[in-house]
Amino acid sequence: MTKYPFQLTSDEDLIIINAWIEGYKIRLAVDTAATHTTIDFNILLMLGYSEKDTTGAILIETANGIMDVKKYLISDFRALDKKKSDFEIVSYDFLEKGILSMYDGVLGLDFLSQTVLTIDFIKQEIWLNQAK
Repeated sequence: MTKYPFQLTSDEDLIIINAWIEGYKIRLAVDTAATHTTIDFNILLMLGYSEKDTTGAILIETANGIMDVKKYLISDFRALDKKKSDFEIVSYDFLEKGILSMYDGVLGLDFLSQTVLTIDFIKQEIWLNQAK
């Protein structure tokens, strides 16, 4: 088990962690209120995905309102010492929706399921243990 540091310097900060899509490093906000892991579509475009690779579409509710998002299967997704193969994420173009962000999406409950998530706000560390 590896503990990953995060830094909260104000009440407005988010817990940001590194994740990897097929070896490409991205930054995600940990969001225990998000049911789906959501990635900016521009990241997927840079990795060679296109709209024709979608496996469907759904509506999700975000802090910015209801979004029509596309679903994609990611062959190799990693975060917090956990790997998921053929992991379904959702995606939309952040910039097209007027969202300028310092991170590339959110790590949602779909990724965190079947784990024990520990967030130590005093030491500012986060880690996962696989459920037994």
